[in-house]
Amino acid sequence: MQKTILVFSDSHGSSFNMQNVINRYPEIECVIHCGDGEEDTKYLALPPVTGLLAVKGNCDFSSKEPTLIRVELCGLDFIICHGDAYGVKLGLQRFENFAVKSGCDIALFGHTHSPYLNKIKTEDKTVYVCNPGSISRPFTGRPSYAVIKINGKNVTVENETV
Repeated sequence: MQKTILVFSDSHGSSFNMQNVINRYPEIECVIHCGDGEEDTKYLALPPVTGLLAVKGNCDFSSKEPTLIRVELCGLDFIICHGDAYGVKLGLQRFENFAVKSGCDIALFGHTHSPYLNKIKTEDKTVYVCNPGSISRPFTGRPSYAVIKINGKNVTVENETV
């Protein structure tokens, strides 16, 4: 059975686009927010069995959420952070090296307001490194998010626009 995870970041005070996307995916297993607007998740109407994970971003001043989460979802090892601590606006090599060395399957980050997806093949697995972009304030283009679909050992990670 296929599992679907939605990933958002950088909502900066607006839950409108997130809710519209969530409404299109009634089967979602989990919603992930990669910071800078994690408080916006409190205003979402989620399907009853949907999980919610959020991390603190550099603009989430009063947030009590952690800055990094490592969690297993649907049989995969995830790392979730905002990305500012890894200097992702200056380049992604440091974060990608961290993701590979950690042994995770999927590393999610935000902060740049630009969608990004890289599949890094190692000797024994593929590590997906993904930034969903900004769901409300993209630096270029349309607001964006990521969709992760897991069906057994088959995994797809895609960036989508609103």
